[in-house]
Amino acid sequence: MSSLQQREAAGGPQRELAVGASAHRRSKAQLLRALWISKSGRAGLILVSLVVLGALVSVAGLSPHNPQAQSTSQVLKGPSLNHLLGTDQFGRDIFSLILEAMGVSLEIACIATLIAGVLGTLGGIAAGYLGGFASTVILRAADVIFAIPAILLALAIVAALGPGIMNSALAIGIGYIPIFVRVVRAPVLSLRSADFVGAARVLGFSRSRVLLHHILPNVYGVVAVQVSLALAWGILAEASLSFLGLGPPPPTASLGEMVYSATSLSGIAWWTLAGPSAAIVLAVLGFNLLGDGFRDATDPRTRRS
Repeated sequence: MSSLQQREAAGGPQRELAVGASAHRRSKAQLLRALWISKSGRAGLILVSLVVLGALVSVAGLSPHNPQAQSTSQVLKGPSLNHLLGTDQFGRDIFSLILEAMGVSLEIACIATLIAGVLGTLGGIAAGYLGGFASTVILRAADVIFAIPAILLALAIVAALGPGIMNSALAIGIGYIPIFVRVVRAPVLSLRSADFVGAARVLGFSRSRVLLHHILPNVYGVVAVQVSLALAWGILAEASLSFLGLGPPPPTASLGEMVYSATSLSGIAWWTLAGPSAAIVLAVLGFNLLGDGFRDATDPRTRRS
């Protein structure tokens, strides 16, 4: 074989890798553009931005009032210019409390999603790419976790470890791992036979490099959808745990605890229940709409239309 033919033969796999990387960059730019074009994605971005902005305002100490400041002269005051969402039974400003509680909910949801996303994505990639015994072990473990209702699993873990931000995040994250495993494994099964993956093997790349640099970047679309949905479920699960008294202990503000405290007051002070309930609905709706936007952006039929 001449030197020219050898160079052409060696250049084939490299061209396949270049094509795969170029397609990945184009698809990423198209995904962001399609997300903004999607009505659901745009609405989700706006709502999520408002939620995150409110949490950052509380973290920066820019809330209208001190969330934990009590005033006996301001007990159960209705909405006004001074207290936009009224005050609770301790005279605390509900709007400021919601901002602080939203920051706590986002912190727990983000940590839980990070746990579920990293472990579930790696597990799904390994199950789809390796196959055989490794796939069987990973899928059976995911089935065992998935067989237990997520909220009951979270309740059991928090009851065993004790209430707290990290324990709540761990309990919520473990319950969502099987979802990531299942949704990531499906596209990996088709990607492992792609030309650019075969080219990476021909060039002698290690298995870890193939998985992390060639498989993982091409499943970010489905991962992005699940991350958004996991954040929504994390906020709802944290509120449920706090409602049942297993969330972060006082004085840490919690939307679920605020709803629980307001259930006995809603008849005489409706605003104590309306405020935190609306915050939970808007946060969950925002992340769900964002997930719908990511799903539309990653659907080839939607992108073509």
